[in-house]
Amino acid sequence: MRKIKKIKKILIKVKNILRSSWYIYYYYHSELDERMILLDSKNGKDLGGNVFRLAQELSGNSEYKNYKLYFSSNKNTKNQLKKLLKAYNISYSSIVKEAGFRHYKILARAKYLITDTSFPLEYIKKDGQTIINTWHGTPLKKMGKDIDNQAYSMGNVQKSLLAADYLLYPSNYMKNIMVQAYCLENIFKGKILCSGYPRNSVFFKAEEGEALRKKLYPNKKKIYAYMPTWRGVVGKVQTNEQIAEVESYLLQLDNALAEDEIFLVRLHPFVAKAMDYSKFQHISSFPEGYEPYDILNTVDCLVTDYSSVFFDFANSGKKIVLFVYDKEDYLDDRGIYVQLDKFPFPQVYSVDELVNEIRKPKNYDDTEFREQYCQYDGLNVAAEVCRHVIKNNKVFQEETVEKNGKENILICCGVLARNGLTTAFLNLLEHVDKKKRNYFVTFVKSGLKRDPLRVKQLPSWVGIVPISGFFGRTPLEVIATVLYFRKNKKNDWIIKYVDRYYSREFYKHYGSCDYEYVIHYSGYGEKMLTMFQNANRKNIVFVHNDMVKELEGKSNQHALTVKRAYASYYKVVPVTTDIYAPTYELGKNEKNIQVVNNCHDYKGVLNKSNKKVKFDEKTVCSISEEELCEILDSSENKFITIGRFSYEKGHRMLIDAFDRYYERKKEGYLIIIGGYGPLYSETLEYAQSLESRNRIIIIHYMSNPMPVLKQCDLFILSSIYEGLGLVILEADTLGIPAISTDIPGPRGFMREHGGYLVEPNSEGIYEGMMAFNRGEVHAMNVNYEEYNRIAVEQFEQLFK
Repeated sequence: MRKIKKIKKILIKVKNILRSSWYIYYYYHSELDERMILLDSKNGKDLGGNVFRLAQELSGNSEYKNYKLYFSSNKNTKNQLKKLLKAYNISYSSIVKEAGFRHYKILARAKYLITDTSFPLEYIKKDGQTIINTWHGTPLKKMGKDIDNQAYSMGNVQKSLLAADYLLYPSNYMKNIMVQAYCLENIFKGKILCSGYPRNSVFFKAEEGEALRKKLYPNKKKIYAYMPTWRGVVGKVQTNEQIAEVESYLLQLDNALAEDEIFLVRLHPFVAKAMDYSKFQHISSFPEGYEPYDILNTVDCLVTDYSSVFFDFANSGKKIVLFVYDKEDYLDDRGIYVQLDKFPFPQVYSVDELVNEIRKPKNYDDTEFREQYCQYDGLNVAAEVCRHVIKNNKVFQEETVEKNGKENILICCGVLARNGLTTAFLNLLEHVDKKKRNYFVTFVKSGLKRDPLRVKQLPSWVGIVPISGFFGRTPLEVIATVLYFRKNKKNDWIIKYVDRYYSREFYKHYGSCDYEYVIHYSGYGEKMLTMFQNANRKNIVFVHNDMVKELEGKSNQHALTVKRAYASYYKVVPVTTDIYAPTYELGKNEKNIQVVNNCHDYKGVLNKSNKKVKFDEKTVCSISEEELCEILDSSENKFITIGRFSYEKGHRMLIDAFDRYYERKKEGYLIIIGGYGPLYSETLEYAQSLESRNRIIIIHYMSNPMPVLKQCDLFILSSIYEGLGLVILEADTLGIPAISTDIPGPRGFMREHGGYLVEPNSEGIYEGMMAFNRGEVHAMNVNYEEYNRIAVEQFEQLFK
């Protein structure tokens, strides 16, 4: 069975490589077909809404008879799509399988691409292509960056919006939300058409709705539509639970409806097929073969909840009822832009209330609502949009996203793990002059999947540009990247295809925007490092460690990539003069090296230190929180270090030093607080094997260790190699004496400010503990206001 699964995985990989190669061949070698239009509704899962109405216009208007329409469809919707195209007499069209070989060929050749969501991950916009992104609804629920636990995954949608030549919106309300939620400010280069939604024109055709009503439901006096939102997160579809809940309410409703009433239901596509309507007498699904809004135009009343459909249906002037039985739970979980109570529509919470309300005539005034949220909707929007975009007859006033005239800086800081490197990055953002430049933070989606809330560490004023990952290599590029990264082979042929791939990846993810500089702040990760090397922008890489030692002792860096980067980047930035020499040794280019000290958020450290000692849910400690607090309140010496559980932090020799100290003094505690790192279990096991085990406290993960640090007596940096070691500055800010091993990185800072250095071994650390015991180690009391002023000046020099 395992062999079969392995073979299947291999076959899938081979298929993906072949498909990518197919697409890339046409991307490089095919000309655009000026008469080819690709229409994609919800990534092939549907054909409806704005995309459908534009298709109707393109097919039904003789002005476009020479254009060929291609509709993307997945295997589950192909038959439905065929029937819909036939029913609406949409000709000059073909259906292509979403993410199939033909689909990718058309992606590379179509002059016009129309979508209401996004394109496949591999898609790269070609010069000359025109993209229309209509989106698929006015947002009530929060979107993009505004969803704390989903902001990390918005990359492909954002990329598709940024690549668009035209964004269509029905109101200023929606325009402003989309621009802000997807961080389009200052980087979107296309046009915004406040055109109204093509799909909403149907609500200005009451006579067509009446005719269809008589055809479909001649014996019904009252027709209601129910279109609830989907309750869930993409990739976590809880179909059974949702269906059971909806079915329970529908059964109650079915018993209450009269013979001349019908309740039409359209559930979200993720759950729609799981509902069995045969058990109802007065309830049925929307009839097949019709675009849903045509059916919606026949009804007397819309019942919904938090779905954006009510923004559209309001154009009809008919009654809207909000059935919000789970209002409190839903809104706590997701969040919305406008509270429901601000809207004029009646809200009901039970089936009895719902039946009573839908039978009442409309008893509210929604004039103000329509003026705000249906601002630009009108009768012939599809025709006007096609004329504006395809025929280049400028029907609408084109708007642009406002730009403030400042340079755009794209900056990567790895996966934003809660460690010293991220702390240094956040400190930098805290101190940069926001009046001079716009900053956008980028990262790979997969790196934050396990802890999406890491994005919340970023200040609200920065833009975020997540990317979905690295996709789309040809066989030659696969061979070249494997030889380069895995086999450490390098020649002109290998470099040619490695660079071709990563330059294309940069253009795919960021090429639609103007970034003056791209900064790889973390300096880790060969893929991002290579992609930024091929950015065709002024590129800057920071160096936070002695990379010669790092390459010797760890496997998280790739020597060939580091050497190429340090040799060719526009600027290479060690964060302390102490690591200038190893940085030069790797790149051999003294002209591009420029030292920039890390900033230090001393005010933030002071604020954090005033909070109570508190474990997080993920905290694992060798003693309880209460026991830790008792130790911190004791009069015995408390030695502390803070750093990830990895080799270079020197935890073992620190433990050995403390074990010797305790053997001699019979007093004191050693507290080790570490975040992520491979040596946690090994460190804990070793500590527990010693005589001093009851005096060594090992803490795995603590989001705010400052209250603990504040109550300790001596901070010890025991690293074998290091960058600066910002936690030294944090200890000093709190008035805690510190000792450090005498190594490049912290050495320069400690000497400059009168710090205490010891030999980088257990003997040296032990001697440092004894020196502290004799009163020879004192806090440095650095002026961090002046320190930060100099660091910011150094940072500003990078852009001159």
